[in-house]
Amino acid sequence: MQCLECGDELSKLDNNHLLHCCSLTLHEYALRHHLPLDLLLDRDQINCEDRIDEYSSPPSQPSERARALLRGVKWSGLLRPENEFTLLPGEVRRLDLLLWDLQWLAEYGFQFRQEYRYADATHRVTSLNRLKVPTTLLQQNVDVRLSPVPPPDFLWSLAVLIAHVGELQAGYLFLQFPQQTAAETVMVESEQRGIHFKQLDAADHTDGVLLRTLRLSDTRQLLELVKGMLNEMPGVSERFYQNTPEVTVSKELVFDSAHFITDHPAKCSNLHGGRYLLHVKVRDRIDPVTGCVVDYGYLKRVATKQVIEKFDHHNLNYAAAELAWRSSTEMLCVFVWEQLIDYLPGLVELELYETTQSWCNYAGPSLETFQERGSDRLLGHFVDESLGRSPYRNLIKQKLTTLEVIGKSTG
Repeated sequence: MQCLECGDELSKLDNNHLLHCCSLTLHEYALRHHLPLDLLLDRDQINCEDRIDEYSSPPSQPSERARALLRGVKWSGLLRPENEFTLLPGEVRRLDLLLWDLQWLAEYGFQFRQEYRYADATHRVTSLNRLKVPTTLLQQNVDVRLSPVPPPDFLWSLAVLIAHVGELQAGYLFLQFPQQTAAETVMVESEQRGIHFKQLDAADHTDGVLLRTLRLSDTRQLLELVKGMLNEMPGVSERFYQNTPEVTVSKELVFDSAHFITDHPAKCSNLHGGRYLLHVKVRDRIDPVTGCVVDYGYLKRVATKQVIEKFDHHNLNYAAAELAWRSSTEMLCVFVWEQLIDYLPGLVELELYETTQSWCNYAGPSLETFQERGSDRLLGHFVDESLGRSPYRNLIKQKLTTLEVIGKSTG
């Protein structure tokens, strides 16, 4: 086999050769030369078992930076058990960040592994980049630094969390937490520094929490606060500061609903139903690390919970007070926009089809504008507390004793 980087003829291509030849791992080499790993690896390199006896305890106690980093990755939910090991996975696009983690997590006994796995479900060889440590060894090193030692530096832990799982959407920072306690710590500590978050009901984890910076100013203040720390981490600053192309992505969703149009002069006043087709469109910069604007799974999950579950196989007029009078596609679009904008600040347009021949396009206010103005008055007539306070209602009250019910039996 010939190395396409240096031209040497080799009996086997592996990381040992490549790291000395071009400083690439085998996974990076495969991507650079767009080759499947199946063609590069021998059978004895695939599905190899890691051995605990290859790990040893570090000679000294973990430093304060190592403690802060470990807490940050714990907050992120990325640290996970696998058999007798605890591991921190990393994407090949962010391999340098994983190695930056290693320089500190080595103080707990972590080592880098690039493991090649074949599974019948995938029908191909895949590569896993991770830092690993035997769980018992990690626990020994953690136990050494228990109370009364003060907690690790909050800002460094927060910077590590942002670097690993933070996502920007239209200038708002989103943070996923697998545990409520970690999210509460971040919220309380951040508020003491004048930075506010909003909790959203769209967590990836069953018992987790999704936080979003409350306002654009909170994002700017937070990123400025940890900018120096993020700049130390390879490949992180580009996620939050680099200009990349903007594109619009769209998700199509379907729901079946019945409705009627109150006071409509034609047949639409009768209860009728149909299949609605909704296109949710989000525009933003491409994240240089994920290659995406927003995860389609997140977009679908949010739209399903906030919209589809409210309306599918329901009567629109009774599903929401704002639609009780007019459940038109126009009113429905305004209502749906307000259900989604908190979760999708990059939302630019809704396209809603009531039939294949009748549809509505709507571009509503930005999240910042929505926060300033609140819900559109168009939706609020029948839920407004001032309804019924008009002095003209006295004209009815004065006549109540003489009003007759038409059709009432006189017998």
